Amino acid sequence: MIEYYVLSDETQTSRIEVDLSLVEDAPDLERSWLLWLFVKVNDPLDAEFILFRDDLINTLHTEMDAHYVGTIAKEGWCELYFYASASKKFENLTSDVMGRHTNYPYERGSFKDSKWEMYQERLYPEPFTLITIQSRHTVEALIEAGDDVSQAREVEHYFFFQTPTALERFTALMEKYGFSFKEKMSDEESDYSYGVTLVKTEPITDEQIEETTSLLYESVLQEHGNYEGWSTVLA
Repeated sequence: MIEYYVLSDETQTSRIEVDLSLVEDAPDLERSWLLWLFVKVNDPLDAEFILFRDDLINTLHTEMDAHYVGTIAKEGWCELYFYASASKKFENLTSDVMGRHTNYPYERGSFKDSKWEMYQERLYPEPFTLITIQSRHTVEALIEAGDDVSQAREVEHYFFFQTPTALERFTALMEKYGFSFKEKMSDEESDYSYGVTLVKTEPITDEQIEETTSLLYESVLQEHGNYEGWSTVLA
């Protein structure tokens, strides 16, 4: 499952694409070689570049059984990353793919990354970023259904804690911010077995979602709990 997210700081903005489905098996000890190809291109969504990227992914998968794990696009370069069991054929295969497409300036290389540190530490998103990805999908689905996201509606938020006292403290705190208790939940198979659903009526514009989810995420961390995201219905 390929997803993307954007990271910004004072000096640059990076668009990161990552295969989230690989995290459960990472590190894959049978694919301990990290292969990387840096391509100079201003727009990572350019149609011609997408054709090149897809050709590269398919070629390396077919010829080397390499897994494409993600791309970091920043400062006019796209850094494409793969994991494979060996690196022997990588240079020849990338040259072949390059020959079928625009002659992009590029750099390439490979090294052992048995712990999949590139994937787990630089590509895979932080927990709050996963929530922002989920939020984007939810809002896009509502807009496609004709929803006016500026209209206020009841939004449910889901949390899990290791102890019932942490749950109670968190719920009491959030009530001061206008959230209401809806129901408790349980997950006996998890260390975070004590769950609660809180609700609040508000619009789901980008600005409001950012403000609300940031508040909830920072607050739930104080009780060492997990924020599992939110859901709502058409206004």
